[in-house]
Amino acid sequence: MSAVPQKLEIYRTALPMRRFEHAAAQRDLAEAVVVRLECSDGRSGWGETLPRPYVTGESIQSVISDLQEILWPRLAGRQIDWDNTYEFIPRVAPGGRCLNAAACALDVAVLPWFLEFVHKQGLAPVRQDARGRPTRQIAPRVSGVLGSSDPGRTARQLRLMRWYGLRHFKLKLGLGDDIDQENLRLVHKAIGKGIAADRYSLRVDVNGAWKADEAPQRIDQLKGLGVSLVEQPVYCSAGEFTQLARKCRLPLMADESLLTYEDAKTLADAPEWTWWNIRISKNGGFIPAWLLGAMAREKGVPFVLGCMVGESSILSAAQRRLLESGYAPRYVEGNYGRFLLGDDLTKHSLRFGYGGRLRPLEGEGLGVEVDPAKLARYAQRVASL
Repeated sequence: MSAVPQKLEIYRTALPMRRFEHAAAQRDLAEAVVVRLECSDGRSGWGETLPRPYVTGESIQSVISDLQEILWPRLAGRQIDWDNTYEFIPRVAPGGRCLNAAACALDVAVLPWFLEFVHKQGLAPVRQDARGRPTRQIAPRVSGVLGSSDPGRTARQLRLMRWYGLRHFKLKLGLGDDIDQENLRLVHKAIGKGIAADRYSLRVDVNGAWKADEAPQRIDQLKGLGVSLVEQPVYCSAGEFTQLARKCRLPLMADESLLTYEDAKTLADAPEWTWWNIRISKNGGFIPAWLLGAMAREKGVPFVLGCMVGESSILSAAQRRLLESGYAPRYVEGNYGRFLLGDDLTKHSLRFGYGGRLRPLEGEGLGVEVDPAKLARYAQRVASL
């Protein structure tokens, strides 16, 4: 069915959070930009994005401005070209500035129509259960994310996550050498034997806190603590990241160094040493994340489907839809819902179940319904276009 965008409402939102910290930021509030898109067929779609200046260079205000001045003028009143949707929603501003976070809001908002197109074209795999009935199973399980400047709190987090059946963990580093060492010691003490027996896995995320010349030696030390993967040890370009990965004894995962397709092509030159962290908000939306996953499979690159800390169930639903399509990351981070948030924007808050399991969503489109009362409580409408 053709869809012509006719109206866009832009909201600035702020959801209360349970405290979360890493080397680049500390958060007690999840601030985002949410949009509501109306099309000519009478339907509407919701989108969300969480811009981070240290990730894509975008801020809440720049996203709002770019939606008003660049993206909406490109979209308004024009039938969406589903065969060329990636170019239809710009991810780069005139002059080369990154628009990934701003583009994500619109990309997720058109998701109901895109999924309809995909299914009609037979592009989404339809799986069957033992009785031959169509089903959409989600195989990867969600990882637990650890990290606190209080090692005692880190130990408590890990204990609760193990009690809830989680088996894959990511530990945030870069909080200070003494704190990092104590966090690593406590985590290794708790699950080191399980890692050796292949019951658990542990990776670390440095959030760019190290220097390039010290990273290989630091990573050597991690290898003896059961760490299998190191995410973004330094802030650098994709080319520099690939060069660094070849010097390290553990594979590295690119996060902030993976923003564009050009970055992905560069990183794919060393698939045995460079994993990818694909995130819907960071990489420009559902469609770019889908295409990056396809490229990773083609090039033999292991990848993770990640999230931005503080995502509401709007982005969590988009992540589940991506996983339902047959997307096959090694690990998943996301759908944390009320585990991290004090409240949500939808009537039913999505979060993973016991053991990190994710269930397919019911119904069509995005699969969640925004609650008008919660939107009024946590959002401010800043524009109606």
